[in-house]
Amino acid sequence: MKETKLKVNQIRKAFPNLPTLQNISLELSESQFVSVLGPSGCGKSTLFSIIAGLASPDAGEVLIDGQSVTGRPGRVSFMHQKDLLLPWKSILDNAALPLFLQGVSTGEARERAQQYFHLFGLAGFENYYPAQLSGGMRQRAALLRTFLFSKDILLLDEPFGGLDAMTRQSMQHWLMEVVQELKASVLLITHDVDEAIWLSDRVYVLSRRPAVVKKVVEIPLKRPRQMNLFTDATYIALKETILDCFQREV
Repeated sequence: MKETKLKVNQIRKAFPNLPTLQNISLELSESQFVSVLGPSGCGKSTLFSIIAGLASPDAGEVLIDGQSVTGRPGRVSFMHQKDLLLPWKSILDNAALPLFLQGVSTGEARERAQQYFHLFGLAGFENYYPAQLSGGMRQRAALLRTFLFSKDILLLDEPFGGLDAMTRQSMQHWLMEVVQELKASVLLITHDVDEAIWLSDRVYVLSRRPAVVKKVVEIPLKRPRQMNLFTDATYIALKETILDCFQREV
């Protein structure tokens, strides 16, 4: 049995006249992929900010490897929907940015980052600039930068939300393969039920604000996953279960 990497315990958060999160608990095990699925505006991004230590909860705690990191930034990587690449820096230097910030020398940082360029589908694009790449390629570079910041826990806030449907599907398939290769633990925010099932080992379904965990859905689908999975009876049943949670919100 895999050890628990991240534990979110009874998190509550409210803003003035805006209760947002109500006793949210979740777990992420080592090398596991978990999705947080919920309607727009329910507080998913607020939850991620708390996990990343960028905001403090009103109650509850965040534990990594059994140690409290509540309100302490810098322990996990956090990737937003926008790639946020620096337009004046090469793709190599954008990817190596976390290493520069850690005080690694320029030469060593570039060398360490470049080791991952083939795995991330960026080989040959080291000296390109963000404006010269497609949306999908920029997201690959942003994900590599995220990985190099903290290699064990990645928080991904709808990283493919701004891509067209075909590119998004391709990136989902690619992400699943890369995460398995890196053995990273990933927590993903998404509005997309298919994306959540396709990528995840477990899905937490949140309600409308103030958000509570309405349902925890284990995804028993074997890996590696193929495209014909979308017509599998188990897949369809899982999707119906999750969609039923949202229909009850209406």
